[in-house]
Amino acid sequence: MSTYRAAIVGLSSIGARRPEPIRNGALVLPMPGSHVAAYAVLPQVEVVAFCDLKADLLARFRADWSDVWPEARGYENYGEMLAREDIDLLSVVTGDNRHADIVVDACQAGVRAIFCEKPLATTLADADRMIAACGARGVVMSVDHTRRWMAIWQRAREAIRAGEIGRPARIIATLGGPRAMLFRNGTHLLDAVNFLVESDPVWVVAALDPGFEDYCEYRGDGGHDPASEPGGAAIVEYASGARAFINASKGTPSEFSVTVIGESGKIAVSDVGAELYRAAVGATRPLHPGGWRLQGIAAGVEELIRALESGSEVSSPPEAARQALAIIVAMLESQRRGSCPESFRD
Repeated sequence: MSTYRAAIVGLSSIGARRPEPIRNGALVLPMPGSHVAAYAVLPQVEVVAFCDLKADLLARFRADWSDVWPEARGYENYGEMLAREDIDLLSVVTGDNRHADIVVDACQAGVRAIFCEKPLATTLADADRMIAACGARGVVMSVDHTRRWMAIWQRAREAIRAGEIGRPARIIATLGGPRAMLFRNGTHLLDAVNFLVESDPVWVVAALDPGFEDYCEYRGDGGHDPASEPGGAAIVEYASGARAFINASKGTPSEFSVTVIGESGKIAVSDVGAELYRAAVGATRPLHPGGWRLQGIAAGVEELIRALESGSEVSSPPEAARQALAIIVAMLESQRRGSCPESFRD
């Protein structure tokens, strides 16, 4: 089995948190909660370097992970790390608006595969730079829209593909809680809708949260402070004829759910389960994914390694992440124009 040398830029909680050990003290969890924890459950991965601007986070990484990777080297400058280390896999877990330069520089430095946090970027120009850099250097890239590697969401899409609810017509997508920010977590909701509908968006009408009437471009702080970004509501029309009603509100209880209504039934899915309703029989039954498997970030990294080895496709390529970003950008433009319909452009 080949060994892959991994490095990480950005040692926030999602980047480097170590999970609490389970009963036998192992680190093996069905869905590790950070990039580094995901690397820890994959025996073919060795973390060789880690980087952050903050000295306290570098020290915390050493304290948390030195028993697993005692020889991993810490850096405050990602450029120095890229120049000095031979890296196969790079995790980019910096602020939302800092991804692009790191990804482009990593491609030029010879990194073979990149696992980037969502959102892909905060402008379409940056997203396009990242996609072009990966294409030019043959770098495989995945974006952490985590539900693409969660079994219950995969099972819901399988049921839709199998025609169990007929052609999707309407989608109701809800994101609640204090971090229901468009760029930070709204991207998860929009990507989940795109993942289930499998069609290109055509136009959007949107209204942002009160107080953000003039929020026409990204002005957040990298995803840290919920007050720096709006939630919002939108209608998204898809080329298939499906129409999605998006509700992202920081003033409502925490929730992440999508209901897809078809011609003959509907599927309601969240992170804790899914139900299928069939109109013909007037009954609802749960959808079960079945079996045990890696999920979330660990599954995404494992898939990225398979893509390196075999040339297979990844489930969350940057092009798909760009589509979610394009919806967010269109929402901002619709708001700027008085909540008029905004068509999507290449």
